[in-house]
Amino acid sequence: MSIPALLLGSILVAISISMVIKARKKMTVLKEYEFENRSADGAVEFANIDLSRAHAADKGLYTVLGIVGFFVGVFGVALLVAGFNAG
Repeated sequence: MSIPALLLGSILVAISISMVIKARKKMTVLKEYEFENRSADGAVEFANIDLSRAHAADKGLYTVLGIVGFFVGVFGVALLVAGFNAG
């Protein structure tokens, strides 16, 4: 049993969970905005171009945050398994 690997794995899993939860909450807010501001032809309407750019940037940022959070969690679980299997 390797204590450093277990500790680091636990910390990474906790960070991963918080990253995925934050990304999920923010994406839900962005999707609600898109749903509420659809035009008749299905396009999302914004008051100006700056809001459109900010929305697109946020959507990309939180998509990447969710993906990175997932892989941080996978690495954390791998460390936990390695920590339990170390002899």
